[in-house]
Amino acid sequence: MSTKGERTRAEIIRKSAELMNRQGFLSAPLSAVIEATGIQKGGLYRHFDSRDALAEEALEFAVSQVRERFRQALEGQHEACGQLLAIVHAYGDNDGELPLPGGCPIMNSAIESDHAHPGLRQSAQAAMSGWHGLLVRIVDAGLRAGQIRRGTRPAEVASTLIACMEGAVMLTHLYGDLAHWRAVQRHLEHYIEHDLRPLPGAPR
Repeated sequence: MSTKGERTRAEIIRKSAELMNRQGFLSAPLSAVIEATGIQKGGLYRHFDSRDALAEEALEFAVSQVRERFRQALEGQHEACGQLLAIVHAYGDNDGELPLPGGCPIMNSAIESDHAHPGLRQSAQAAMSGWHGLLVRIVDAGLRAGQIRRGTRPAEVASTLIACMEGAVMLTHLYGDLAHWRAVQRHLEHYIEHDLRPLPGAPR
């Protein structure tokens, strides 16, 4: 069973993640963090060595929420194209903010930390590598099982899916209009079904 201190620390991370994904993992002022968490500055520094350390843990928590959404979407999916479609739908198949309030934490932190904060940039890179790697593994396994069209390049598929999804999220948040996400989702559905799925009768 977790201690009171551990529960307090976890709650600080959760509330900070919600705030920072909207206001910036680096730029959200400490006063806003204090207000959001209800913990004074001294209390925060009892749990975290620095504000940067809190930002990195908040990012990891936000990323873990997206990762958990993927995990749940993939449950019961045993075919490669079905898995790819499940990830696309899990990322933004709702009427709320995509994929979390404030947008994608990986994209937000990558843009914010670019050449400005090596620690946060490294965390964002690791998170993106994990997502890219997941897609590569799905496509690679699908190739070996004859579920993905021969000649498909797994890394290129992963990069294409991520670029399309992240671009759609950016446009959706910029304009406050889900039409951008829905257009890209339809495009990716067609891409997966018609460009990645093997042609009928094609050798496996």
